[in-house]
Formats: sequence, structure tokens, C-alpha cells
Amino acid sequence: MRRGRIWIVPLFLLGLAGLAYGLWATRLGIYWDDVPITWIYHTYGAEGLTRYFSTNRPVWGLLYQLTVPVLGMHALAWHALAILGRWLSGVLLYLFLRAVWRDREDFALWTAALFILYPGFSQQFIPVVYSHFFIVLNFFLGSFLLSVLAVRQPSRRWRYTLPAWALGLANLLCMEYFFFLELTRPLWLAVAVWQESPAPRSLWRTAKRAFTLWLPYLASLAGVMLWRAFFFGYGLYKPVFYEMLAQNPLGALGYWLSRTVQDAFLTTFKAWGNAFQLPAAQELVPRLLMGYYAVLGATFLLGLVVVWLTRAPRGAASPQPRIWAAPVLLGLAGLAVAGVPYWLTNLPVQLYFHADRFTLSFMLSAVLVVSGLFFALPLPRALRLTALSVFLAFAVGYQYRSAVVYMRDWVVMQRMFWQLSWRMPGIQPGTTLLSNELPMRHYSDNSLTAPLNWIYAPENTAPELRYALFYPTVRLGANLPGLEKGLPFEWDYLAATFKGNTAQAVTFWYKPPACLRVLDPEIDIENWTLPIYLRNAMALHETAPILPQGNPILPEILFGAEPQPNWCYYFEKADLARQQKDWQAVVRWGEQAFATGDYPNDPLERFPFIEAYAHTGDYDRAMEQTRLAGEISPVYQRLLCRLWRRIEREAPPTPERDASYQQVMSDFACDEPFTPPPGITPER
Repeated sequence: MRRGRIWIVPLFLLGLAGLAYGLWATRLGIYWDDVPITWIYHTYGAEGLTRYFSTNRPVWGLLYQLTVPVLGMHALAWHALAILGRWLSGVLLYLFLRAVWRDREDFALWTAALFILYPGFSQQFIPVVYSHFFIVLNFFLGSFLLSVLAVRQPSRRWRYTLPAWALGLANLLCMEYFFFLELTRPLWLAVAVWQESPAPRSLWRTAKRAFTLWLPYLASLAGVMLWRAFFFGYGLYKPVFYEMLAQNPLGALGYWLSRTVQDAFLTTFKAWGNAFQLPAAQELVPRLLMGYYAVLGATFLLGLVVVWLTRAPRGAASPQPRIWAAPVLLGLAGLAVAGVPYWLTNLPVQLYFHADRFTLSFMLSAVLVVSGLFFALPLPRALRLTALSVFLAFAVGYQYRSAVVYMRDWVVMQRMFWQLSWRMPGIQPGTTLLSNELPMRHYSDNSLTAPLNWIYAPENTAPELRYALFYPTVRLGANLPGLEKGLPFEWDYLAATFKGNTAQAVTFWYKPPACLRVLDPEIDIENWTLPIYLRNAMALHETAPILPQGNPILPEILFGAEPQPNWCYYFEKADLARQQKDWQAVVRWGEQAFATGDYPNDPLERFPFIEAYAHTGDYDRAMEQTRLAGEISPVYQRLLCRLWRRIEREAPPTPERDASYQQVMSDFACDEPFTPPPGITPER
């Protein structure tokens, strides 16, 4: 590429990164492990981060000591850092490939473009964690680049070798994701040595020279492996492959071979299937769908502009045909070792969250194979690069669709905690919240425990968590010992420990657009719309840990400004008053709720008002709300039967109460055996 056009490379890659990852940056938040990490630093400082990373990747944790104090809880700043890291990885890969093959400008540029848009990995939008992944990846790429430059420029060998060795060691110490790709370095060095060697070349001398150059890096690799094996340990995941090998050697070797082939094919070819899947009709609203196709078009046009800007000058000789086997073979060699950490620990490599994080190890090698095959095709340059522009466009489109899901999750998370704070102004320390698996793909119960403590115990800096949020599907039989009351348990949150007891738990259900709802075991025990695991968990439910007074603090930087009062606001306040049997307050909240012109998205949101109207003698309105709730489904009629039995038992005795009760019992056949309608079964 002519010197006057060298600016095209970084700008092109930056444009691609911006289109793929930056369009929604102002509306994205922090996700998954981002939340515990930022909360831990906010609560416990640098010492907390040290404890958090002490059992797994302690050196990598040192990077967070540098970045978290600077960027804090600012989601936009974290996304900017993540995008910068992704862009820099593309620039470094371009420079590395140019250093290896000086005359393959197009190959270097378009391979780097495919690399930063690789559609097998969807977690770029978890910015705190993956900005640090890309820091380590850039250590790795920078080390490979400098080691090749040391071959290309013998007079500056040590000037390049020392920082290359240091960056390579940093990669090995930080994490396992790019660890075994170090084994491919001598192959890259051999290519560089071969090209620098005078004729006649010798394969033996080339291999010997490349191995000699690799020795400092091999020493680092061996040293770190010994440290991990005998001093530090294996962290969270154990190498179960060794046990497999001892028990059934042939079976273990067959497993290893099949995993190698399957994961290589998955990450190299099937990954691009993500990109070429068009959005389903229900996935994007029309406005977002228009944006999706606009992004595809913009990326394709950007590719065509770069094709034109990087064309050969008029009259220049066409490049001679070359053999493109080397990039493919080097890519295949990388695929053969990239998955070693996952094959040793029997962790699945998949193309969906959250197992697609493992594709990062394969990303470089997979892209080399795909790009090498593209450039091996006997096509005119314009046609080849136009086809690659189509690949880039759909890869950007895939990341656009992924960003929309992250954006929705951020909104759902914020709304959930606002509704929780309205329903539970205070929570007794030591309380465990049990919920359904919440409709947020990019948060787990582990993730959500951090903001729960952030909101309800902002001043707590002791190494004991005050609260925990558990999914029974995940924790029962592990961290949660059972569904009998009175069982103590502990949960290691790495930087802190939660000490709980099954006698102090609250269950709730949240599935927007319905409001968050604290469960009522007397009613919900026959609620077939709830999953059976949550109905079983109601055996631990208590309302005593919910305190009517408190001061939950939701930092605006994380949760946004408090929403204007809406139906869910009034419902949560009314349900809290129902818990306290303050029936007049429930009626007052109901007046405001119905005045909004909004309506419940779950018939059970009418139940507090039905009960309050009955207790205050307004049976006409109680029956009206009963009719509106019951006409939705026979499932809710059964629950209304249970509600009215409670009303008949607890409301002041009057002729109106008795008449209303008898009418409900008759209308909904409350004394008859109940069979859930098709599609809703107790086993769900």
C-alpha cells in the first residue's frame, strides 16, 4: 500500500468496529461478570478485586486494578475501551500479517477486517470483562508481531525480542484463552526465516533456526505450565481429561480427536451461519429492522470504497499468482491447539451465549483459514473483495442484532430493580431472594446479587454479603441445601461470603411486561403459569423479611432516573400495603393505578385490589375486578377461588360478602376438580 494511503487501514477497521459495536453504545450497560467486578471495587476497593481474582487468573486481575479505578461505573467508557481493544487487535493483526508476508496487502487488511467482526463471538457488549480479554489478546498479537520483526530486522533483534518475550509472558500469565497458541509461534517464525534466507533454502536449517528463536518463549511456556500445575493449581475448572485418559485411553483419545475436528469446523465455518441468519419477524420492530438493513448497506458500501481506494495505480503490474496454502495451514495448526484448555476440562465450545466466549481462542486461526481460502480462489480482485464486503456486512448485521438483545436486557434489569425497590423498601439482612430464571439472557443470579447488595446495603464493606439472589434451578442442591426451613448455608462470592438460612427467604416472579410480583403461597400454589420449581420453592417463602420502611439507593449511573409512577409502581405499592393488611392504603393506590389508563399485564395484579375492596365493603368493585381477572383463563379462575376463600375467612362478615363469595364459588365451579387447559400443565 502506498504511503499516502496507509491511513486507510486504521480508519477502515475503526469504521467497521464502530458500525458493529458502537451504534448502540450510549444505550448499553454492563452485564454478566461486569456487575460483580464493578460492585466489588466500589465496595471493597483494590483489596476486594485481589480476593475476587485470587483463585483464578490473579495476574489478569492486576489489569483491573488499573482500569476499574479510572472508568468506575461508567458504562459508555467501558464500551469505548472494549471497542478500542477490538479495533487495536485488528490493527495488530494487519501489521503482523504484513510483517510475515510483505507483499500481501489485501490479504492482511481483509483478514484483519474479518477478525474484528468474527460472528462466532457475541459477547463484545460485556465491556468490563472483554475489554480485558482484548488487552491480553493484544499482548499475544503484539508479541507475535515483534518476534517476526526481530527476524526481519536482525540489527534490531534484541530491541524487538525483549518486549516480544515480555508480552508473550504476560499473555501466558494472564489467562488460558490464548495460552496454547504459543505453540504456533515457531511455525510463524519459520515462515519469516524461510523468506529471509538466501537461496538455496533448506527446510532443516529453517526449522532449526525457528526453533532456536522460539527458545525464550518456550522457556516461558514451560515455566508457566509448571507454575499452574504444581503451585497455583487449575482454578475453577479441573482437567478431567487426565482421568478419562487413565480410565479409557482409546476412548479419551477418540474424544480428543472428535472435539478437535468438531470445534474447528464449528468455529471456522458454522460460525458464519450466525451472520447470514436474517432477523425473524418478531426479533426486531420495524424501526430496528430498517436500521439492520441500513447497517448492512453502510458496511457493504464502506467495503467497496476501500476496494476502490486500495486499487493498484493505473499501469502498475498485476501481482503474480501466489500459493495461499501457508495461511490455511497455519490456521489449521492453530485450530489444532486453540481448544486445549476446553478439551482438557471438557467444556463445550458453542455458538450461543455464554459458551461462545471460548471461540475467542479459535478466532485468529479460523479467520486465517477462511481468508486463506478466499484468496486462494482464482477470482478477479474486485470480485473477491466485493464478496468479502458481503461477509463483513452480514457480520456487522449479526453484531447489530446482538446489541439489540443486550440493550433490552439492560432495560429489563433496570426496571426489575426499580420495581423491587418499590415492593421491598427494606429487606432484613441475611435474606435470600428466590426467583424464576429472569428474562435477561446476559445476567445470571450471580450477576444480580451484586446490584441487590448495592441497593440495599450500600454502606456495607464487611466481607459478608447481606443478601443473595438465587435461581432454584441453579442453586438447589448446591449452594441452597434444600427446600426445608431452618437449613443454614454459605455461599462464597469470592470477594465476600453470604451466610443464609432457608428460614429467611422471599420468592418472586418477574416476566415483563407483567410487573414484578412477590408470590403468595396460599394463592400461587395452584398457579400453573408458574414453573414447578418456583412453586416448590414457595415452601421457603416468608414475608417477614420484607420491611415496609427503608431507603434503597439505586445509583442513577447504573439504573437510570426513577421512572415516573406507572401501573407497576402503584401495583407494587398496593401489594406492599396488602402484605401489611392496610386495606385503605391499597384502595388509595388502586385509585391512582386505574386513573393512569393503564391496565394489568397479569390478571394476578388485580388481586390486591379485589381483596382490599372486599375488606372495605366495596363488593361491587371487588366483583368487577374478579370478573376481569377470571375471563382471561380458567387458570386464574382457580386462583380467584382461593382468593375468595381467604376473603370469606378474613373479611368482616356481611350479607354482601357471603353473596359475593357464593357467586364466585358458583361461577368458577370452585368445588369441582380442576384440570389445567392444554399447554399449561403442573409439570412445567
